Amino acid sequence: MKYLLFSAIKSQAKKARGFTLIELLVVVILLGVLAAISLPNLFGQVAKGRQAEARAALGLINRAQQGYRYEKGTFATLSELSLEAATISLTFYNISEVGTPTPNAFGAAYELDALTPFADDIKNYAGASGQTAAGAYTGIVCEDETPLEDNVSTSNSAGVLSCVNGIEIN
Repeated sequence: MKYLLFSAIKSQAKKARGFTLIELLVVVILLGVLAAISLPNLFGQVAKGRQAEARAALGLINRAQQGYRYEKGTFATLSELSLEAATISLTFYNISEVGTPTPNAFGAAYELDALTPFADDIKNYAGASGQTAAGAYTGIVCEDETPLEDNVSTSNSAGVLSCVNGIEIN
């Protein structure tokens, strides 16, 4: 009798161990759905973080340009700006000057193009700093509409700045 009772308890313990195949499939499917929903969002947030580098750099350069213009009466090249702006190092972008500022110029412009490994993931930027004929300082930062575009630039008409093929951001 003890043997039958012991074997009955033992056989029930074997049946109670582990998960069924259906339970495992349900868990795997739920994890797959969660991953499919969250991964694009994660990649988008990573791209926004990388793009913040460009926005911060252009803001720094615009402020440095305005200070240089106020002190020296002309806009500067990147190498002539203050130490922070002149030695700016970017991880995800290449910076280039658009033209060379002259003593009577109404501003200076720059473009930030994503490095090749990131070109399909992050947007390109352009920025400019200017001064109107009335003496007001202006600055602008423009962003490409999508990461796959490479045509953002700025326009400077007597110190009045605008975006060309891009979106003005604040």
